[in-house]
Amino acid sequence: MAPCKGSTFEVHYFGIHGPAATTRAILAISGADFKNVVPEDWVAVKTKTPFGVVPILKEISVDGKEIQIAETDAIERYLARKFGLLGRDAFEETVINTFISSTSMIAGPVLAKYFAAQDPESKAEIKAKIFKDSVQPWIAYHEQHLADNGSNGHYVGTTFSLADLQTAFLVKMVVGLWSDVISEGKNPALWKVKTNLEANAGYAAWTQTDSFKALDAMSKQLIGF
Repeated sequence: MAPCKGSTFEVHYFGIHGPAATTRAILAISGADFKNVVPEDWVAVKTKTPFGVVPILKEISVDGKEIQIAETDAIERYLARKFGLLGRDAFEETVINTFISSTSMIAGPVLAKYFAAQDPESKAEIKAKIFKDSVQPWIAYHEQHLADNGSNGHYVGTTFSLADLQTAFLVKMVVGLWSDVISEGKNPALWKVKTNLEANAGYAAWTQTDSFKALDAMSKQLIGF
């Protein structure tokens, strides 16, 4: 993608990848000018944020006007539309949205149950159930669709979409939790989604910044990957 000129962006979230990872990736592959803002005093900041949550996206236009968007899904879809990551027509957008929805259900409420569990025995039981009931079917359905699209690492056509980015991060999460259940040998179409993102020049440059490295280090410290 050609560098985006015009607005600058701020991504407000805690100092980990978390739900803001896809937002940052969209901005990175689109060549947008963005920076991370980590709240120093969340208790004080919380009352001033929409719905009292982060991530928050701030966009500052060239004429100085500022807009603020809350809620991860709204932020991602706004940026995806802005930067052409929702397909070429209504049908492609529907396909993309279908797989976004499927992935979001795993990455959000399902895995939240695992991370919320405290007792090691309960955690292990939840992890096994999540894999059997949710992750394993997700792998099968998505691998098949991606293979049908040519195993090129994209859900539609030959270009990045929001569905690609979400899947790339879920693959990383699944590998972090279940090791080699997804690999290039076992699931080449899914693996290609991950490597496509890693090979993108904008994203690769973002991963070499001090900001990304700090997020990565804290994420590994807190959740292991």
